[in-house]
Amino acid sequence: MRLLRRMNLTAFNEWWEDLDLAEIYLLYIAGGMYWGTCYGTYCRRAKLATPESDFLLVSIYHVDEEKKKRFEGSWSDQARLCQRQAGYEWTKTFKAIEWSESPFHYITFRMWNESSSYLRMVQFNPTWKELVKRLQEVCASQQDTVYRVLVDDSVKRIIE
Repeated sequence: MRLLRRMNLTAFNEWWEDLDLAEIYLLYIAGGMYWGTCYGTYCRRAKLATPESDFLLVSIYHVDEEKKKRFEGSWSDQARLCQRQAGYEWTKTFKAIEWSESPFHYITFRMWNESSSYLRMVQFNPTWKELVKRLQEVCASQQDTVYRVLVDDSVKRIIE
């Protein structure tokens, strides 16, 4: 209450009435910029609090039919190692039904929260390097590609 007593509301009222239209609009613009900055910062912090993954690694494998079981064993070892790494999120692997007619035999989608999580494992984990050697022994070819999400039109629901 002391603050309100100190503030002379009549003086503020007189000051406001003395402003011309351009000065009032300028004050409105300044106020809008201030509150827009506050709201934008609030929204950005909320988005950073729940980060979205953006590093999708897609691997395509060509495997001779007689080496399928060895490939699947080596691939499973690789998947178990990835599951224990920081930043790993999920893996989905699909196997071709028509082996001879498919452009690839296995395709793997592996999601990481960011590229640095994946690169840390690939560059500094000796177990990963050994598992890659084992996988290359049974693969005829392998191709890795990185994708980023540009548009996400999936429905996200919060169930309470």
